[in-house]
Amino acid sequence: MLPKLFELHFSQLLAEWKTSKYNSYSDVRKKEYHDNLAIIIQKLELEDFSSMTGSELSQRFYIINFVFKSLEFLNHSTTSTIPFELVYVLELALNDWSSSDQYLIVTSLVNELNGFSFDNTLTSADLLYKVIELLYGVTFKQKLIQINLPKTISKDYLANVVLYHELGHFIEKTYVIGRVIYLELLKAMKSGLPPNDERDVIQYFPYLSDPDLVDELEKNYGPGNIFAMHICEYFCDLFASQYIKDCANYYLEYITLNSVKYSSSHPSTVNRIIFINNHLTGKSGYVINEYKRIIKDITGREIENRSKDFSSQNFEKLIPFDVTDPQELHGLFIYGWKVWLDDWKNINSASGIKFSLSSFNVYEVINNLIEKSIGNFIITKEWNSIPK
Repeated sequence: MLPKLFELHFSQLLAEWKTSKYNSYSDVRKKEYHDNLAIIIQKLELEDFSSMTGSELSQRFYIINFVFKSLEFLNHSTTSTIPFELVYVLELALNDWSSSDQYLIVTSLVNELNGFSFDNTLTSADLLYKVIELLYGVTFKQKLIQINLPKTISKDYLANVVLYHELGHFIEKTYVIGRVIYLELLKAMKSGLPPNDERDVIQYFPYLSDPDLVDELEKNYGPGNIFAMHICEYFCDLFASQYIKDCANYYLEYITLNSVKYSSSHPSTVNRIIFINNHLTGKSGYVINEYKRIIKDITGREIENRSKDFSSQNFEKLIPFDVTDPQELHGLFIYGWKVWLDDWKNINSASGIKFSLSSFNVYEVINNLIEKSIGNFIITKEWNSIPK
């Protein structure tokens, strides 16, 4: 690795840092992470790259990429970009399965309208965190959970219910749930299942009707093969449904035009909706029951309803909902979707508005009220925690 090319790489980082170093965060933990990046950059500036061996330069190459990737998400997790209310509810869900003391949810805004995705680069970089600690004495208290979402709808609380699904990808990778389901389902198919159970498996994974493919998949596990990818997508749908029930189905059905075809990475939309509807209505069947059993065995946690239902006409009256239970925060998304899908004349009658509301009027009202309802809960909680 030529030192001059390395100097180019590092200069690019310094150019990015000229702006990023002034980032302001609402979360002190993100500030601490940011300060650690500052120390790493300072240490790199003091080093003589021309005197380093190839392996030493390779280490710095990965460290610089680590800082770049961290800033990619921290830059979009400041007080001026992603709503902290949205991250707050996702961290509540995270705490049901892991610990926000170990992880921080950060976001990167992308220009693709449907660009929701999870990036596990930094949560899986255990060796690199250790190298940084040994070289520079920098210890990160938390790792970053990186979630991409579309820039144009970053403040859209209706569409962003799918972020619970993206958080599910982190949970799946943390516990390696998908691989166990993969092996268990293939073993069951090879050993022979009762006809109803076999039909249930083939319903969600149609290609498993081919015994030769079952053999091939069993011998050649890989996280990127079609069966492994589909298993993880169903898991994330199931994970999300604990918090937002079937709300993600509405958005998913629209953006995929309710596709009946599966791709190499995702099951068909029709099957994903059937999967969640069967779970929510108690018509689980063999596959969903296996998911629940395996998840419980691995994590010690049940797949269960983790949002709290409530009855309210506050949004129709154009006022925030007074959240008293943290689980009601997840229920706000369900309530918001209910208002959106209902007859908007209900808003007119409840609020006394005399003019006809446009779709954009209703869109703004729902998003503003969900945000304010979450924000009011956070402020009240922080106020009550101050010693009197």
